[in-house]
Amino acid sequence: MSRSRYRGGSRGYSRSRSYGRERALEHIAAFKRLTAELGGTVQDVNDYFFGLSPTELSAILDDYEHATNRTAREYAEKTMPKWRSGRPKMSGMVAERLFNLLPPRMPLPTKYKLVESLWHHVGPSSKYRIRVGIDADVAQVIEVAKSKITELVVNHKIPETIERRFNWLSAGDVSVKQMLLSHIQEMEKTIVVEAIRARMPVMLEHLRSAGSHTGRLAQIVSVGKHELEFLMDKAASGVRIEDPSIRSLIPSSTPSPYKIAAGLAITIFFVILAIVVWRSHR
Repeated sequence: MSRSRYRGGSRGYSRSRSYGRERALEHIAAFKRLTAELGGTVQDVNDYFFGLSPTELSAILDDYEHATNRTAREYAEKTMPKWRSGRPKMSGMVAERLFNLLPPRMPLPTKYKLVESLWHHVGPSSKYRIRVGIDADVAQVIEVAKSKITELVVNHKIPETIERRFNWLSAGDVSVKQMLLSHIQEMEKTIVVEAIRARMPVMLEHLRSAGSHTGRLAQIVSVGKHELEFLMDKAASGVRIEDPSIRSLIPSSTPSPYKIAAGLAITIFFVILAIVVWRSHR
């Protein structure tokens, strides 16, 4: 009799363990789906969720209760302080359900920030030179640089992670998705323009006030994932974009280390030769 109960208990334990494993796998699968849907890291969305005001959180939980049931809402309210501290972490299935309720209630500026957090990692990078003549002005430089950045951003293929984040945040609203894309493009242009606006007047003034011995000035400015090499050239006119790998900034008249070494060796040779000749005539 006791053996029979033992076997039954063993089977019950086995079923319970199997059920627990299945639930764990479901939560893992749900977390993977959520990560894919959010387009990359979940952490920034997680931070936004736990930063909601009590009123905002209550509205989300109203939606959550409507999508699930009263018991699920009460459990979420009870466990929220523990989830906020990260011990234990919110399960994948609960996070998936709660986070997917966020976009319709999320203000547009917050959506911009959640797109920017990924764009800094997967946006386009570039490296180019802007040759600036002495007759150019800041407005010309800005216009040329802005056109180049616009070309880069517009032609840049949006990575899959950003595309998924756009889709999640827009919640099917095409106009919101377009606003997110326009914001990213404008942000990229703005940071470049502001960097030029801050540095260019000083560089132009320095070039114009320098004596004849200063024909060119160069400065490399890193802006986000872009590297701009500004070459201020008295011999040039206007503003133009160049590939920085085409021509070295070192003037051809500047002696290379090899030329210096060769000249020194020749000088030493003739000094030694002169000493030998002088001694032979003594």
